[in-house]
Amino acid sequence: MNNFNMKYYAEILHKAEFSGYKFVTLSEFVDLGFPSQNHFIIRHDIDKSPESLNVIIDVERNMNAKSTCFVRVAGSDYNPIGYKSFNAISNALKIGCEIGLHTGFIEFAKINSLNPEDVLSSELKLLRTFFQIDGIAPHRDINYLHNSLPEIDERWEEFSKTYKLKYHAYDKKILESTTYVNEGFNPHLCWRTLSPYDAINDPNKKSIYMLTHPHWWYKIHPFETTQ
Repeated sequence: MNNFNMKYYAEILHKAEFSGYKFVTLSEFVDLGFPSQNHFIIRHDIDKSPESLNVIIDVERNMNAKSTCFVRVAGSDYNPIGYKSFNAISNALKIGCEIGLHTGFIEFAKINSLNPEDVLSSELKLLRTFFQIDGIAPHRDINYLHNSLPEIDERWEEFSKTYKLKYHAYDKKILESTTYVNEGFNPHLCWRTLSPYDAINDPNKKSIYMLTHPHWWYKIHPFETTQ
C-alpha cells in the first residue's frame, strides 16, 4: 500500500538521487538530446486545486529537484491567474521548475463549436503573458468526449513551428528514452504499472519519466483538507 503523502514523495526523490539520477525538466531533457540513462523527469499535471502543488514544491526545494508543471486554461476547474493558483505556479517557477500548457483544446472546441486552433493559440497566449512555455501536454478527463493527443501527434511538425513549441509530453523520442511511471485508479490510487522504486532499481539505470497529479497527494493524509 502506497501512502501518497510528502514523506513518501521525499523518499522517492532521495532514492533517485542516491542512485545517481539527475533531476531535469522536460525542456532540459529535450535540449540534452533525450539521454536514455541516469536522468529523472518529474512531471505534474495540474488538473485541479493548483494550491496542492505547494507541498510538493516544498519537498522539491529541499531536495534541490525541479519539475515540469502543466497548467490548464480552457475548460479548467480553476483560474490559472487566480490569486492562489498564480501564487502556487509562481512558487514552482522560483525553484527552477518549468511551466507548460495542459490542454484539451479539441474537446473544448467541439463542445463549444469553436475553432480548435483558436482555443490552443488563446491558451498559449494567456500563459505566455506570464511564463515561458516550451511544451504542451494533452489533458483528458476520465469521461472524455474527445482526445487532443491524436491531433497533436499527427500535426506536430506544423504545431511546433506555428506555436513555437519545443516538445509535447508524449513525444515518442521522450517515451522511448525513458521508463514511464504514473499513478491512477485500479480501483484505488496506485501506480499504474511500475512504481518509481521499480524504475529506480533498474540495473541499466534507464532514464525515468514520472507523472503525478498533485491534487491526489497530501502532506500527511488525504483528509487533511476539504478540497
